[in-house]
Amino acid sequence: LGGVMQATEEEMASKRFQERVMPFMTKCKPRPRIMVNIGDQKFEFEKRVKRSGRFEQRFLLDDERVKAISGADTGTIEYRISVMGGDPLGAEEESELAVSGEICLIPKHGISVVSDIDDTIKHTCVGNRRELLHNTFVREFRSVPEMSEVYQHWATLGSCFHYVSASPWQMFESLNQWRKNEQFPMGTVHLRNFRLRDQLLKKVILHRKGKRSAIQKLIRNLPRRRYILIGDSGEKDPEIYRKIASKFPSNIVGLFIRELPDHPLEPERWQKICDDVPGAVCERFTGGKDLQEKVAGLFEA
Repeated sequence: LGGVMQATEEEMASKRFQERVMPFMTKCKPRPRIMVNIGDQKFEFEKRVKRSGRFEQRFLLDDERVKAISGADTGTIEYRISVMGGDPLGAEEESELAVSGEICLIPKHGISVVSDIDDTIKHTCVGNRRELLHNTFVREFRSVPEMSEVYQHWATLGSCFHYVSASPWQMFESLNQWRKNEQFPMGTVHLRNFRLRDQLLKKVILHRKGKRSAIQKLIRNLPRRRYILIGDSGEKDPEIYRKIASKFPSNIVGLFIRELPDHPLEPERWQKICDDVPGAVCERFTGGKDLQEKVAGLFEA
């Protein structure tokens, strides 16, 4: 990775670089028992953990139990996951690994903001490999000006947020800490599954896909909500969002693309987007203030 980045020895030895690259190097061991605690209810996973160390299972909680745990119809509830049998650092003795987090409660009706991360709300420079890798592993994350303030305002209006990125899940802790520091509203996070295996790390970052399926799954799970899609012109966000809006015309009310100076949208490309989604507001923007003015009407509707 250092060679691909042309990083200096000082950069590779830095605390920030080590913290961000370490999740890619974590050793995973099969664990026979996973317990999830939500309130006073316990769930035990039935499926085996994958070789990558990832696991997935769906649980259902009825509305009354959710209200009893959260004390409100919206907000968050806490969960705790316990993994029994096996130390992630490789120790032989049996141990318990426990982590906790928050579950976002999304009302059946309302507006959801689906936001890309890289080059939409965070400077990443996806189009330049060396800059992309430095911005991902070496430099302090930088937010796009005024985007946090705009999202905070929308949160006060009752909007829910869903952050979607082609970045691997191994970047979650770093991205989530940046989100908190910059005061972007809490929301669901949808990143890409990835196992290192024998691949070069540069392929992890440069081969970016999976946003479309994540967003479509989100809409199917919450079919009565209205969605505002926000991305940038650097890669394929306009085309991905166009296909989603064509598939779910009654759900998508707005499509907004941040136009990057070094990757502007060609007139023909943008016109095709607008023509294919006549039922949604389609606008380009450059920054937070510009976006706020163009989206305001959707919250007033």
